[in-house]
Amino acid sequence: MSRRKRKALRQKTTAGICDVCGREMPLCYRCQKCGYLICQECMAAGPRKFSCNTVTWVCPNCLNWETL
Repeated sequence: MSRRKRKALRQKTTAGICDVCGREMPLCYRCQKCGYLICQECMAAGPRKFSCNTVTWVCPNCLNWETL
């Protein structure tokens, strides 16, 4: 894996296309393990699906726990 790709995967937030709604958003949360993107609106619309305590969220793609 290239150095640039590793650095991009380590970033917790970025602009990009949300994998849930498919829209380009200025703020998306990124899974550091697989690169899954979810926008702030989708995260707020389905808090039971992604977060159990509003501090962490579970990536639905790889089931990795991420902090916000």
